[in-house]
Amino acid sequence: MGVANKKSKVYMLPWARRKELTKFLAASRALDCVHEDDRCAVKMHFGEEGNDGYIRPELVKPVLEMIKKRKARPFLTDTCTIYHGPRNNAIGHLGVAADHGFTIESMGAPVIIADGLRGTDYQDIKVNGVHFSKVKIASGICEADSIVVLSHFKGHQLTGFGGAIKNLGMGCGARIGKFEMHSCATPAYEEADCIACGACAEVCAHGAATVENKKASINLKLCVGCGECVVACPTGALSITWSEGAAQVQERMVEYAMGAATDKRLSFVNFLNHITPNCDCLSRGERLMVPDIGILVSADPVAIDQASFDLVLKSGGDVFEDAHPGVDGRIQLARAAEMGLGSREYELVQI
Repeated sequence: MGVANKKSKVYMLPWARRKELTKFLAASRALDCVHEDDRCAVKMHFGEEGNDGYIRPELVKPVLEMIKKRKARPFLTDTCTIYHGPRNNAIGHLGVAADHGFTIESMGAPVIIADGLRGTDYQDIKVNGVHFSKVKIASGICEADSIVVLSHFKGHQLTGFGGAIKNLGMGCGARIGKFEMHSCATPAYEEADCIACGACAEVCAHGAATVENKKASINLKLCVGCGECVVACPTGALSITWSEGAAQVQERMVEYAMGAATDKRLSFVNFLNHITPNCDCLSRGERLMVPDIGILVSADPVAIDQASFDLVLKSGGDVFEDAHPGVDGRIQLARAAEMGLGSREYELVQI
């Protein structure tokens, strides 16, 4: 990672030359973080069912091949989502990944969902944050020796944009960690969707969730906002209560990124193509905001996101503000630099 207020190098390959990706990765020393015998996590987003914005397998495979040439053991990985859908558990998630071309047969590396079958496998990592003293990072991330973070750079409705910082923070948090980043307190409850299965009451360690007269009930005086009931609910009757604005979500996400980066060797690759207003979690295609730009590499997650942000604005104006008025993605950049995750100052080197 870079140092705040010190220029970090960010290497760029124009999109028109993407077929030179292998040479670019070598020239930029993109995989210097990977050592022999490493269990190397290649963290990415496999795309939601119906979404077409994810990084394509043919762009991921050269990364895996180069990692294996370094005599390391790569695995493709992501974590379960907090919202209800096929990717909120490992079985459905692996199915979507396979549908999009990510299998051990096609990629030459296994696909592992880092927080386990139900998104509950995590380790508590200490951070010196404003919002958290410890964060819940997926076990598969914690147990890796090195991490290569492949991020599709695009807009986002809560964080302004999503890039390396979001992929590292939100993307490496277990399901309950995602709840912590998104939610301020007690869950919202939609009684009509409740089937009185008792899953919420079973996991509630505080006695706040009960089931009576074939409906669940949440005692707000006892609820501590841990989110375990939201994760356990099979129908979505319990859901996220959005936090007080995009700023807090971004700050919390950065603290999670600090936790995911703890004691790890990391490298970051941002793909600036198919740049849409919203994230790849939406199960639909999205309009494109600017033409395809290129591929960036850096050891600094803040610098690579700042450079990506600047290149998009240079290409099409402040398209992120236009897409999500009042949501300023610069907050995550400022907070990440303040916490020492990296530097907003960079030198862009075109290869």
